[in-house]
Amino acid sequence: MPEKIPRLVANVDVRKFKLDPMDGFLLTRIDGKLGMKDLARETGLPEFSVERALEKLEKMGVIERYVASAPAVTPPVSPDAAPRAPQLPQFASLSDEQRYDPKELEEEVDIVPEQRKRILDVYYRLDDLDHYALLGVSKEADKKTVKRAYFELAAIFHPDRYYKKNLGTFKAKMEVLFTRVTEAHDTLVDAAKRLDYDAYLSEVATTRGMEALFERALAESKNAAPVPAPHVSTVPPAPVVPQGPTPEEIRARKEALAKRLLGGNSIRPEQKSKPPSEAPNPLRYSSTSDAMDALKRRYEQRIEYATTQQAKKYIDAAEDALSKNDIVAAASALGIAVKFTPDDVGLAMRYQEIKNKADAMMCDSYAKQAAYEEKQGHWQDAARSWQKVAKIRVTDQRAHERAANALWRMDDGDLHAAAEHAKQAITLSPQTLENHITLVEVYLKAGLTASARRAAEAAQQIDAKNPALVAAMKRIKG
Repeated sequence: MPEKIPRLVANVDVRKFKLDPMDGFLLTRIDGKLGMKDLARETGLPEFSVERALEKLEKMGVIERYVASAPAVTPPVSPDAAPRAPQLPQFASLSDEQRYDPKELEEEVDIVPEQRKRILDVYYRLDDLDHYALLGVSKEADKKTVKRAYFELAAIFHPDRYYKKNLGTFKAKMEVLFTRVTEAHDTLVDAAKRLDYDAYLSEVATTRGMEALFERALAESKNAAPVPAPHVSTVPPAPVVPQGPTPEEIRARKEALAKRLLGGNSIRPEQKSKPPSEAPNPLRYSSTSDAMDALKRRYEQRIEYATTQQAKKYIDAAEDALSKNDIVAAASALGIAVKFTPDDVGLAMRYQEIKNKADAMMCDSYAKQAAYEEKQGHWQDAARSWQKVAKIRVTDQRAHERAANALWRMDDGDLHAAAEHAKQAITLSPQTLENHITLVEVYLKAGLTASARRAAEAAQQIDAKNPALVAAMKRIKG
């Protein structure tokens, strides 16, 4: 049976729908070409999670699924035809909200309004765009297609196109855009660089998928706590009075009911209820407090049953995920189950075991991303990735040192956070020279010469002849 391909429903404003993080993340990858399995590979999400999300989006009317037919034949393009406009990626246009201040369009510059809008739109979406999306090409695009897209965009974003014209604040933005477009071109036309970049994108998709799963679990767990028990007044109970009907009233009600059922005929003597025994009547309570206690017990029993059933649903989902070796989905499901049964020590231990495995997977993926980002000199991205590793692996001295290193290398990095990471790395591994040198660099970047000198002197106790340390000392001395 042919696979059905999901695509966005035409003229549907997705902003009016309340989507959780995972649904929103998946929606950014739906382009009308990728099937369920392809979307799972693209997003790093498990197939069953993708299918569940697609079913939800379809019921909401956000997407529809169709059977892909034979590929359409693209008509030849006339040499005189206007060049195609590079397309922004689907995930950058899911919502039409503009990310720039409309006043920026009013700046007096020698750029036509439509071009200003386009420059601002792409500039403020750069963090969302990978190289393929920025150039508006598919991941299967050949070198010729990549080059054509590059030259089309270069004609728009290269500041030299507006030689001797007033560009105002747009000039700096266009320089950033052109640098990114050039990097995208240079990466995708080089086979080895492209291979490394594709591996990096795969890691990014994996961690984003994991993050989306955990965010969904967090959202669901907020609704997982049992309903609070009914309030029981602390006011002293009223004087003891008989509660419930008396034995005579019960007999009278039974006789009246039987009379109605028999069509109004009287009950035969032998059918009359036997006199109640002298044993205590379970329908009666000796006091108001007893009645309230009984009500509370019944309520707690209902809640306990309901929460147990809810927990079982998520435990079953976790076991299903584990059978498919999807550690992250299993950890997410168990995390919710624990919220329903907080006193289940065994379940809590099982959750922590699976959560530790999921954290290890995420850390490995973040570290791979960070290594690529460092290699490319993308210090902001590298800092973010290393900080995520350090947040999970709080005793990983290398993660703290790398986070500090990336932060101080940024143009506007958080130097206070950098210093804290470097100090933590030193605490965890006092004899690792690199940790001390990084702290020296942080202090120098912050202009704290005295602190830099003290940090350098501590580093000299480990290796005074280290070239990087010697160079730092020269800068400290001025």
